[in-house]
Amino acid sequence: MTIDREGATSAIILHFTEGKPVEFPQDFVADIGERAALTVLHHKDRVMKIFPVSSDDIYLLRIEISDLSRNFLKQLNFAFNDAKLSDIIFTTGVCLRGEKCYYECYFVPDQLVVTLKELEESLRKIPGVSRVVLRKVD
Repeated sequence: MTIDREGATSAIILHFTEGKPVEFPQDFVADIGERAALTVLHHKDRVMKIFPVSSDDIYLLRIEISDLSRNFLKQLNFAFNDAKLSDIIFTTGVCLRGEKCYYECYFVPDQLVVTLKELEESLRKIPGVSRVVLRKVD
């Protein structure tokens, strides 16, 4: 397979077969330069994003909130600044069917100046937050 490197992007078609791994061409793997990738499937629009990573110690932070308001985002920013959480691999916020809103992000925890438990506790204190999930991605 020849990969077009002339422009800003390259593309390949990946084939999904249930129960079998997806294979990337050797040239793609060499160009990426990492041996692992965080793969995120966005349920609402069925878009999959792949982020090459140097560590597989990656955590998901999911916050369920009544409203993704400016005030929530401001309070979230304060909590992230206090924890020194600035290098985020992927982030999204979505409200589903007007019932539940979620803010989610993926990050490597070694940048934090607080424990994961302390980060979780500070996020639970933000007004409107009903649930916080903080777990390692398998």
